[in-house]
Amino acid sequence: MQKKNLVGYTLSHLSLVQLFSDLSVELPDQDSGTNLILFAIRGCRPTQAITGRISRSLGWTDHVQLLPTRVDHVHMRCTLGIWDRSRKKVFAAIGSTVPHLDQVEKSAARKGKAKGKGSNQLEPGFYLDLTKGEHLQGKKNGHQALRQTASRFYRRSPSGFPYSETSPLFFGNPYDNLHCAWNLDSNRAGFSSAGCLVVAGLPHCERQEHPLENQGPWKNFHNMIYKVDQKTFPLLLISWNKLRKAGGGLGKFKNMIYGSSGALVRELQKELAASGHYRGRLHGRMDSRTYKAWKA
Repeated sequence: MQKKNLVGYTLSHLSLVQLFSDLSVELPDQDSGTNLILFAIRGCRPTQAITGRISRSLGWTDHVQLLPTRVDHVHMRCTLGIWDRSRKKVFAAIGSTVPHLDQVEKSAARKGKAKGKGSNQLEPGFYLDLTKGEHLQGKKNGHQALRQTASRFYRRSPSGFPYSETSPLFFGNPYDNLHCAWNLDSNRAGFSSAGCLVVAGLPHCERQEHPLENQGPWKNFHNMIYKVDQKTFPLLLISWNKLRKAGGGLGKFKNMIYGSSGALVRELQKELAASGHYRGRLHGRMDSRTYKAWKA
């Protein structure tokens, strides 16, 4: 069972198994070659990342302690990591799952139909399509990363700030990848994202003065991903509140996310159909049509 206390949360192989069960998310079959699962938790930091000015990561470990923090769209205030199911190990690093405030404000300053476009905040969910590739391919700051290749849910903020469940919801491919944050220090303001998920560090690329290798937690993350034959990596993105309360305390249907499946999803579909918000089969999968009916 997952270990919880009044302040933090202990993330481990067992707690992740329990979390996926609580969220009604079916894990991919390991026999298909999908062993490593990515996770991103909005609004918390691994404790090792806040013990000094330069962000650190521990490499593979049995467990990681997480502590909550306020997301401000200026500093890196999220945890991103990898779950090795075969070895029952986890890796966690500081990063961000939200766009930087500068990008949000620039998007909100646009006029007409373009207002709000240009920055996105990915909606919590289980996404199956992050694939090895290059972020900003062909540019001096381009570097090996994980590319988004399919549609997902995201929100935009025409007002500039903040994002909430009332912000406009979209479904499509905004090409928000998972890449390096261009910031080694989680206490220093700034990170490079208009909606991409980012891990603290500096990347190996032409723009760097000494581009021989990646630096910071990004170096560990990159090495762990690129040393294995696996090409595509599922990603679970959730909030700190969802992490803490999954399994009880959120109320009926509140444990579910985009990508959930099972009897509870089927029950939600029945209720949405009865209220006229959903038209479709009661297949028990939280697909795009069901999620739109529930959240839009």
